Formats: sequence, C-alpha cells, structure tokens
Amino acid sequence: MFDYHTLYNQYRQLLFSIAYRMLGTSQDAEDVVQDVFVALQQQQDIEITNIKAYLCKLVTNRCLNELKSSRKAKTSYIGPWLPEPLVTAIEGSPEESFELKDDIAYAYLVVMERLTPMERAVFVLRETLGFSFEEIGEWIGKSEVNCRQLFSRGKRKLKDRKDDAGMPLAPVVPDSKALSASFSEAFRAGDVASIIKLLSEDAILLTDGGGKVRAALNPIFGRDRVLALLNFSISNYLREGSVKKVFVNGDESLMVMFNGKPFAVYSFAYNDDGSAISRVYVMMNPDKLHGIARLIERKS
Repeated sequence: MFDYHTLYNQYRQLLFSIAYRMLGTSQDAEDVVQDVFVALQQQQDIEITNIKAYLCKLVTNRCLNELKSSRKAKTSYIGPWLPEPLVTAIEGSPEESFELKDDIAYAYLVVMERLTPMERAVFVLRETLGFSFEEIGEWIGKSEVNCRQLFSRGKRKLKDRKDDAGMPLAPVVPDSKALSASFSEAFRAGDVASIIKLLSEDAILLTDGGGKVRAALNPIFGRDRVLALLNFSISNYLREGSVKKVFVNGDESLMVMFNGKPFAVYSFAYNDDGSAISRVYVMMNPDKLHGIARLIERKS
C-alpha cells in the first residue's frame, strides 16, 4: 500500500517538469500529473518495484498521447503557436508562492515544437533531465538503440537553422540572463534607445494571441520593424496599463497587466554568442495566461 500524499509531494515537481517540457503548457502538464496519481490509486493490487520509474513511465506515455492528439489542432491554430511561459515570480509577490517551477530555457520549448512526439520524449528525458537511454526505452517501449537514434535525429533537427516551413530558428543560448534583465528594465522605463542596442539586426518578434485577442498573425522580421512594434506597444502599455518585472522559466522578463490581469508576457532567445536578443516571444493568448491570472488572484 502506497502513501499517496507522500508520493505526490515527493515526485510532483519531477513529473510536472517532464510533462511541461513535453507539452509546453503548464495546465496540461498539471492535468497529466493529477491523472497519473488518480490512476495509481486505482492500481493498488499491482506490484511496483521502482515507483519513481513507474510514475515517469505513466507521465511520459500520457504526454505522448496528448502530443499525438494535439498535432492536428496546432496546424489550424490562428497565428504562431508558442509554448506557455512559466512565470515563477512576480514583482511584489514572494517566489515561494509559486509551487511548480521549471528553469528550462523558453527557447528550448519553442524549438522542440519541430520534433515528433517520440523524438521530443527522448530528448526531454535524456538531454534536459538526464535519464539513461535504457530507462527511457523501458518507459516508451523502444530499444536502447532506437532511443539513441531518436535522440540523434532530434538533435540534428534542433541544430538545423530553419524549421520545416523555412522559418529561421534561433540557437538556444540559455546563459543570457543579463540581456533579458536589460530588456525588461528598458521596456519598463520606456527606453527605446536602449532596446535597439539589445536587438540583433535579424531579430524576429512572434506574438501568440490564439485568435482570442488582437495580435500579429505573422512573424515580424528585422530589427527596425520589431522596434517599431515594440515602441507602439510600450507607449500604449505605459499609458493604459502597468508593466511588472517577472521571472519566466528562470530568466528575468516582463509582464504587461491591464486592470490587474495579465495581458502579455515576454520571453527571449539570443544569437549564437549570446550578445544580442534575436527573438522576442510575446504570449497574449488569455488561455495560456490563465494560470498566471489564478496565481495573482490567489495572492490578492
């Protein structure tokens, strides 16, 4: 007989990290973790020798099913589909109030969208969480050799500088916290002159409104056009809303709020040497900001 409360507290964060990194949305990740523990309670008669491996297997396979069923929906999505940013701290709120966290670079989540479900599972479990190919193979029903092949194929795709539609991909440079902090500070101060110094010449801005709010349906290419849109946004946001410092997937960033509710969250990717911001990702879809809104309401 398992002590489910103890197991839940012990493995919840690990299982959430697996699910969030595979699915790219925190609400779906939380749902998967909850479903796994409900399923575990219904399997009291089976003998489990390694509960951690068993739980990881359940979460991984539920995520694979979710990814396979969601691929078609993403093709009909209005505008760019971006992962849900995981806000782990908000200016004025203690960080410990945010129970579930993940410091995987947001840019990783973006580029992993081009992997097949099986490639993504192997890449997440091996590259970002450090599980062995033998363990992963047991969980997803593949041989160790197959897992190595899936991993190599996934890494090749991520190194390709263009996605399947010909869109330039940003390299993943996770250690550029100073750039994101500088952008956040300049944005909140309305300092456009400083922002232009932070953007690479080939910068691209993508907004995810999901057809729910007004947002650019196509990527904005080039530093000048990106800056023009940012300048327009800043003037509106600072006049009618408020801009708070937040931490998104471990990096300092910013969140725009109207009437006390989140309206947009910014995330970034960087050029090869980490000297400039090459991608600006703006999450505006209220469905993907719902989790942040709930945290704010709970805190107020």
